[in-house]
Amino acid sequence: MMQEFQTLLSPVILFLLMIVVGLQLVVDDFRRVLSAPRAVIGGTLGQLLLLPLMTWGVVALLDVPPLFAAGAVLLAATPGAAMSNVMTAVAKANVALSVTLTAVASILAVVTLPLLAAVGIATFVDESFEIDVPVLPMVRQLVMFVGAPIGVGMLIRARKPEAAERYVSKANRFAAFGVLVLTGMGIVSGVVSGDTTSVFPSAADFGVSLLAATVWTLLAMAIGWAVATVVRLEGDDRFTFVVEFSARNLALTIILAMASFGRLDLGLFAVAYSMSGFPLVIVVAILRGRFSRGAGESPSAEAPSSAGTSI
Repeated sequence: MMQEFQTLLSPVILFLLMIVVGLQLVVDDFRRVLSAPRAVIGGTLGQLLLLPLMTWGVVALLDVPPLFAAGAVLLAATPGAAMSNVMTAVAKANVALSVTLTAVASILAVVTLPLLAAVGIATFVDESFEIDVPVLPMVRQLVMFVGAPIGVGMLIRARKPEAAERYVSKANRFAAFGVLVLTGMGIVSGVVSGDTTSVFPSAADFGVSLLAATVWTLLAMAIGWAVATVVRLEGDDRFTFVVEFSARNLALTIILAMASFGRLDLGLFAVAYSMSGFPLVIVVAILRGRFSRGAGESPSAEAPSSAGTSI
């Protein structure tokens, strides 16, 4: 019953959250990002090269059980989630850059995800799999839960800019609450699925994985900040990297574990991440958004300056 309720409610909440993201964007934001692409190139390469290496280091250092370790590599290999766009908006960072990075990573994942996942699983599980990337679900997710609702939000902003500016703070509070609801539903769903398929891990194994997911998230944030520093980004753009590097696509990870491998246990690290790592991303984004509020400017007012000078 819970899973059926989640299946019905989650897409609605996600669609509304991405409309909130669109309310804080104008077409010129994307033009600025694409006209000086070093942020997109640096952010994309950083995620593809550094996150898998860091993941292998974390699972080796903390002696994470093999199936969880393989699941960690699978999680790191997936592109950033639409939730990263929402949390970037909540944090009052560069939303256009976040959306662009998510889209580029999702497109490249058709090639990069099978390679990284295959190496990770072969290393930790010592098994060989034919990895079938769910291209159609990825495209559908991009169109339905990123492109379409962001377009709706941008249209509302274009038609009624004053109303969009007036309600954007309330919309971001709704976004933060909505993300918490989705995260809670994802945790419950993961636990229920684990129980019904008799693959729920021991308390000790899951405890290690919770710690590993927390460490992974903190290091991903640090790597995002470091990469942004190396490519000479500032302010909002640096924090955008912090969110993009640390927020992963939980839904796609579970889909891969079940559809490509037929093994829910490969998705259990994603459950651990949803309980410890992603809530950390939420807290950091909310705190950053509150501190940024002191500047007295709306996110959309800050975006032109940030995107135009720091990318």
